[in-house]
Amino acid sequence: MNHNRTIRACYLAYLSQAVIVNLPPLLFALLSEHYGLNLERLGRLVLINFITQLVVDALAARYADRVGYHRSLVAAHLMAALGLALFGAFPALLPKELLYGGLCLATVVFSSAGGVIEVCVSPIVNLASGHAGAMTLLHSFYCWGQMLTVILTTLALRFLPQALWYAVPLAWAALPLAATAGFAGAPMVEPRSAESPSQPLGELLRNGRLWLAVGVMAFAGASEIAMSQWVSLFAEQILGVRKVMGDLLGPCIFALLMAVTRTFYGKLENNIPKANKLPRRNLFTLERFLLWGGVACALCYVTAALSRSAALALAACALSGVTVALMWPGTLHRSAERFPRGGTGLFGMLALGGDMGCSLGPWLLGIAGDRFGLRTALLAGAVFPIGFLALLLAGRRKPEEESPCGE
Repeated sequence: MNHNRTIRACYLAYLSQAVIVNLPPLLFALLSEHYGLNLERLGRLVLINFITQLVVDALAARYADRVGYHRSLVAAHLMAALGLALFGAFPALLPKELLYGGLCLATVVFSSAGGVIEVCVSPIVNLASGHAGAMTLLHSFYCWGQMLTVILTTLALRFLPQALWYAVPLAWAALPLAATAGFAGAPMVEPRSAESPSQPLGELLRNGRLWLAVGVMAFAGASEIAMSQWVSLFAEQILGVRKVMGDLLGPCIFALLMAVTRTFYGKLENNIPKANKLPRRNLFTLERFLLWGGVACALCYVTAALSRSAALALAACALSGVTVALMWPGTLHRSAERFPRGGTGLFGMLALGGDMGCSLGPWLLGIAGDRFGLRTALLAGAVFPIGFLALLLAGRRKPEEESPCGE
């Protein structure tokens, strides 16, 4: 069966995921100015987004196999389109006293879709392709989507009359609708139709190596998001760089380098022999990319924190986008090889770990920044890639020690 159409639909799904995560914060300034929402309420929308995705990660890990990937993803993208449309429409439809509740409801709707996408899309690509390059290329579309969301939304808000800002989320709702059409007509690899049944979730949860993999995902998420979330403020307050330049030279280039690295490796991996056929000295294995990426990421955090040169510190922040690029998709593929019958339960638990790291990492750096200063907090952030390395090494085994069930 040819799954090219299915994989293309998965790419659209990750572009939709990027919109779900990155669009609402771009509208916060307008919501504050026009509707009087304070920072705590706006921040609470981010918290609702995070909690909803975590809850859906856990539920999808348990039930998506029973429902089926096809129906789950079609429903998820319809919900994503509905949630984005409601986020734009509610300010015009609801009285002011009900507006915030409407925005919370819209956030829950599209965040639920994001949780399903996170859990279901990766195992589809893993089943349809079976190599790390496809997984890495899939996750590059999140990075490209992040950049497109920021650039196109910023331009739209710049040239549209402010009274028409709601047209932006309404327009973005077309993207998950396109993904819905893609999944509706695509052949689907369903977990129940695989050659061997998936391991029960309870059996997976009793395996210590699964929890190691979840920990690796948490440190991968923290390493990536902590830097991308704080680099703009770090550049402005600590390095003395103007905000526009700091945004362009920090988070924007960070996302660009991460996208380019994932795309490059996704294309390169197709031409690399399987790891067990390579000589030990060969550097082009996923395991070695992950190990050297962790080392380089820690060095980037330390250099950015300790360098007195603004140019060198910003370069270290931006280059960390290269070092973290393979952490998330590489860990997913590595875990899928260790647990070939893990199914949706495996990917759901990994998504849960990654999302925990994505939220806790920036929060912990914020606490450290309030107490000790942002430069010291960024230095402490080196703990995240070091933890990634430590758990990655703890979970390594020789090929002959592997068992077909990953146990």
